Formats: sequence, C-alpha cells, structure tokens
Amino acid sequence: MQENVETLEALLLRYSDIEKLPEVQRVKFAEAVRTGEDPLQILKYLATVGIEVKAPVDLFRLNDDPNEEELVCFWIPEGVAAAISSDDLWLVFEIDDAGSAAP
Repeated sequence: MQENVETLEALLLRYSDIEKLPEVQRVKFAEAVRTGEDPLQILKYLATVGIEVKAPVDLFRLNDDPNEEELVCFWIPEGVAAAISSDDLWLVFEIDDAGSAAP
C-alpha cells in the first residue's frame, strides 16, 4: 500500500510526459462504488481480478503485485489517484473527508 500522501500535481510531473500532461478525470468514490461505474472502468477491472472495492484502501490491492504493470494508485489530499500507465490516463477518486481516509 502507498503510505505517502502527495499532491496530484507532483505525481503528474513525476510519472507523466512533461511535454503533454494528461487530463485528469474525477469521480466521487462513494458514487463509483455504489454504481460500479467510473470513467476509466477501474472498478470493473479490479473486479475481473477478484478485488471487490468497498473502501478506498481496496484500490491499492494491486500496487504490491509484481505482475501488475498497468494500474497503480496513490493517496492524494483529495482521495486516491489511479493511473493507467500504458495510456497515461489518470482518475481521481474523490473522498469526502479524504484526510481521515489516508493511512
């Protein structure tokens, strides 16, 4: 699990192409979990590998998997940032009172 809380801007500068910073989509975490929908279909992807997302920490379950090269999640002040590495796509799962959700 990612223990550090960084800003989204810092993550984008470190992991994305500086020449063409990606557009970041946003979704409310509670709404995404309730409906099972998010713009990048991250919840559906996690379900296909047997991970049911009920709490924000569940988004991090693939971070330590050495076979996972596509999806990585990070704690940020407003919730969880999820990156799809191959496409340089980013999604923020906004969490109400995110400060208490991060480790």
